[in-house]
Amino acid sequence: MKILGFSFKRLWPFGRLRDRRIKEIKALVGCFKTLEQLAAAGMLAWNVKDRRLFVMQPLAVVMMQTAENWQNFVQNVFQWTYYHACQQAWNDLMLREELAAVRRASVGANHEKVALSRDDVDRIRRARRAEIAQEDLEPPKVEPFEIFILPDSKEAAPKPIAVGYFDPEANQMELAPFDEIEPLLRQSE
Repeated sequence: MKILGFSFKRLWPFGRLRDRRIKEIKALVGCFKTLEQLAAAGMLAWNVKDRRLFVMQPLAVVMMQTAENWQNFVQNVFQWTYYHACQQAWNDLMLREELAAVRRASVGANHEKVALSRDDVDRIRRARRAEIAQEDLEPPKVEPFEIFILPDSKEAAPKPIAVGYFDPEANQMELAPFDEIEPLLRQSE
């Protein structure tokens, strides 16, 4: 916008940087939405406890058109799972801190129990939530995870087509046909 020959874009030198960042965030949101839809359709599953990614064969075939596509897909899945881990850690921190604040407020000066109304509890929780900064959260540890490509079958426990792992910190991935790995698994038992 120019007024009398003066461009206001000069006042905001970070405009291009901001616009690029907004585009990146929109792309990430779109990617996460697609991954949520794939998970809802049963094409993709994430086991949080065992850190295992299960990908159905039809989706894997589409994503493996090139090695770069597959690498990008797995990296995007990692970002999606890391986002969920951060959200869970944030929610757990908030709940812990809010409950601790309410507990402290419910104990009087002489260590007697003080009855708090629902409004008091809500006010205490909101006040504690406002005090917590993003920096108070220790981010979840970045850990490698296993990848299992499963056939598109009706079996309850289908035999994997391929297995592997992905190390996000080193950005390394290995994937091998399960038939090659199965004899090694039997030897180690």
